[in-house]
Amino acid sequence: MPINAVITGTGSFLPGKRMPNEAFVEHTFYKPNGELVTKPSSEVVQKLREISGIFERRYIEDHHDSADLGALASEKAIESAGIDKESVDEIIVAHNFGNMVHGDRTHHLIPNLAALVKHKLGIQNPDCTAYDVLYGCPGWLLAMHMANQSLATGYSKRVLVVGVEVITRILDPHDLDSMLFGDGAGAVIVEAVEEEEKRGILYYKSVSHCEDEVEYLEMGTSYNPESTIGTTVKMRGRNVYKYAVNEVPKVVTDCLDKVGIGLKDVAKLLAHQANEKMLMAIGEKLFKQHNLVDVDLSACIPISLRELGNASVATIPTLLDMILRGEMPEHALHEGDTVVMASVGAGMHTNGLVYRF
Repeated sequence: MPINAVITGTGSFLPGKRMPNEAFVEHTFYKPNGELVTKPSSEVVQKLREISGIFERRYIEDHHDSADLGALASEKAIESAGIDKESVDEIIVAHNFGNMVHGDRTHHLIPNLAALVKHKLGIQNPDCTAYDVLYGCPGWLLAMHMANQSLATGYSKRVLVVGVEVITRILDPHDLDSMLFGDGAGAVIVEAVEEEEKRGILYYKSVSHCEDEVEYLEMGTSYNPESTIGTTVKMRGRNVYKYAVNEVPKVVTDCLDKVGIGLKDVAKLLAHQANEKMLMAIGEKLFKQHNLVDVDLSACIPISLRELGNASVATIPTLLDMILRGEMPEHALHEGDTVVMASVGAGMHTNGLVYRF
């Protein structure tokens, strides 16, 4: 009998520290060439709100690290699935910076983050393997693909897939783009279910453009020439925007063609939340390509970035959990609904996944 990879539990954890746009008014911003931004910060912040749609984001609290966020989200997913944590066969954690510890901008990559999450969960079973995925913002979807492959081969029966983002501890406070990001974690339990009717993960597609695109998101020094904070995240926003608007519709269309369904048959597009303008541009281009006009994008594309900012690799699992827990009732999902999840990020990578409930 065919094996379906089915999500049986979801969980997320959002830090309690809320950072409204007003928190950035006292910041001094610089351009990439080191020139001071002379426009009043209040005007800069307002402009960002208009373009990004973000008016608040979450920052990790001092008493937590990345592994804490991952474990707290995982505990909720395990509880949601109603399973014994010792029955988990694999833990896959997607992230960007390893374990980010308060007061230390170092990327703690040893031990790997999945091992730390397993440790904090108190899982003792040595047959439960714990490993990481480093793939930029699309990392959680790649981890879902890896879980699907593991379940399909019979290697595992039950996989915990986690997306963790703690980017705020490595941002440049003098960079305008620093206002876009937030922290958080999302997790799901994916299980192998033998049944005739196909559901769960239906298809996955990924592309990597690694020529000039590798410079669109990278590590660099502060834009403030006098800063000594060390390496920070740097983004060529305009390049990222153009890349995402061009590539995400292609990947989504390829996924739908492979499954054999049309965009009209998709209940929701759960997309990476970089900024609202980009999200709507992707939606407009996608629906236009499929000859669907007069579509209410706000009904098709759930938006979480207004309150959470760009939580990178944690975005989609957090968004999914919020919907399934009824926190976004206008975007409720039901049995039989098909959704497409899509993300884009550093590399540059773009991926998509079709899932049927």
